[in-house]
Amino acid sequence: MSVQTIVIIGGGYAGFAVAQKLANKFNKSQTQIILIERKSHFYHSVAGLRTIVEDGFEKKVAIPYDHLFDKHGDGKLIHGTVTKLNKNDLIVRKNDGEEQNITFDIAVIATGSNYPRPAKFDAENKEEGIKEIIRQREAVKGAQKILIIGGGPVGIELAGEIASVYENEKEVTLVHGEENLLSSKFPHKLRNSLANQLKNLNVKLILGDKVDFQKNNIGDGLSKLTITTEKGQVIESDVQFVAIGAKPNTSLVESLDSSLIDENSHLVKVKPTFQLDLNDEYNHIFAIGDITNIPETKLAFRAGLHADLVSKNISSFIDNKKLEEYKPMKESIFVTVGKKGGAGLLPMFGGLVVGSMMVRNLKGKTLFVDKYWKDINGTSSRQ
Repeated sequence: MSVQTIVIIGGGYAGFAVAQKLANKFNKSQTQIILIERKSHFYHSVAGLRTIVEDGFEKKVAIPYDHLFDKHGDGKLIHGTVTKLNKNDLIVRKNDGEEQNITFDIAVIATGSNYPRPAKFDAENKEEGIKEIIRQREAVKGAQKILIIGGGPVGIELAGEIASVYENEKEVTLVHGEENLLSSKFPHKLRNSLANQLKNLNVKLILGDKVDFQKNNIGDGLSKLTITTEKGQVIESDVQFVAIGAKPNTSLVESLDSSLIDENSHLVKVKPTFQLDLNDEYNHIFAIGDITNIPETKLAFRAGLHADLVSKNISSFIDNKKLEEYKPMKESIFVTVGKKGGAGLLPMFGGLVVGSMMVRNLKGKTLFVDKYWKDINGTSSRQ
């Protein structure tokens, strides 16, 4: 049997996990595992918002990929960008400028999504990313009035980080289009708990109103700005954060075959097995993580669930066995309000709302920093 080449495009939460799992499953006499990732460091975005208020925290969220496969079998990491994806091969432009053509037997597309900083960063290397983090943190330190647009999980957590650290020193305003925080898919008890916790930290909530970005040019978000909401409220701020507008990175799949992109959601159509959903033509190509049209909230922990199933399904695919289907679990989420507060929803009993003690102990204190350092770098130390 010839050696099978499996490429994984994207080293975010879904990509690095499936690469490690596949490297553990196979030895190099069976498969060649290649992970292609543009950035030099994994950005642990779940903890990224805390960099806005805590000096030095940026060192905890930028994790080097150098030891990714040390304890996970044989795998190869290429730092670069895939510029062209075909049915059985791709072209990668490495960060040093060299182009390489790679023929593959199986591919996993895990290109993730873009989101306004500080939830995610676009910098290719750690140094550039840290400069941007420090620039934003210093702007927050010097600001009196801070505006956050968007009351989903990111907006809530960002407001909570700032308000819990600076308490009454700064005026934090959060604008959200719905009549309560989060979205209507979540229970009122959860939404109300988070709203009350932010109010107790003196965050001003403007709900059921929106900011028209065409009429209000936010720019880099680090300059004084006066905006007017759609309902006519005037808000002055020194710093602005946009906490809406996640954009899935689906252009690579679209260039392969535009019919693979859902017209409404702009997400990648996948079968329940995570294979690209276009007859059987692309059964050897899988897509996981934020880019998929699986009907569920896009959260980091789900990427790990995708990686678990796809690693099993690739093994079954190679052995010509039946593949398992993914069944989205009921809504589940933990939203922190600083290190001590927050609320969450567990999927049991039709949806169990939990309070700040559980969220604090399971997420808020550490934001899973040590877990991801151990998973990616093999150590809990931060450098």
